[in-house]
Amino acid sequence: MMRQMWKTGTLVAIALTATATVAAQQPPAQPPPAQPPAAAAAAPISPGQIVVTGCIQRTAQLPVGTSGTNNPIGEPDAAKFILTKASSAADASAPAAPKSYRLDAEESTLTAHVGHKVEITGTLDAAKPAAPITGDPAPPAAGTRLKVASVKMVAASCPE
Repeated sequence: MMRQMWKTGTLVAIALTATATVAAQQPPAQPPPAQPPAAAAAAPISPGQIVVTGCIQRTAQLPVGTSGTNNPIGEPDAAKFILTKASSAADASAPAAPKSYRLDAEESTLTAHVGHKVEITGTLDAAKPAAPITGDPAPPAAGTRLKVASVKMVAASCPE
């Protein structure tokens, strides 16, 4: 009888130890982080800056010429990215045809967002007209270069 009580006690101790071990491995349940209000999350816009929403696309690569460059016009900062189907909050009251902008930013900033719908804050640089690049998916008009201050992804893909 005593032997059976020892066996039962040992099995209960093992079961409690196993239960405590499993419970210690599971992280405590945490409530989901509170989402800040959209107005509070938006960065303040400086005077002269605009906010546009659109799709980032890489411009078509030009063939390399005999000079060894892929920029035959010789413009040292030719735009490698464009924002297509662009619209701004100011356009919401009077919908217009979607615009395109040549994006002036570090390549590493924009590469991760190619094919995404994004919200870009920046300033228009009309003083430096953009030379047309052949093969653009939607070539923007000259002078619509947007100097990018910040990029925020809105959607992982662009609507067709």
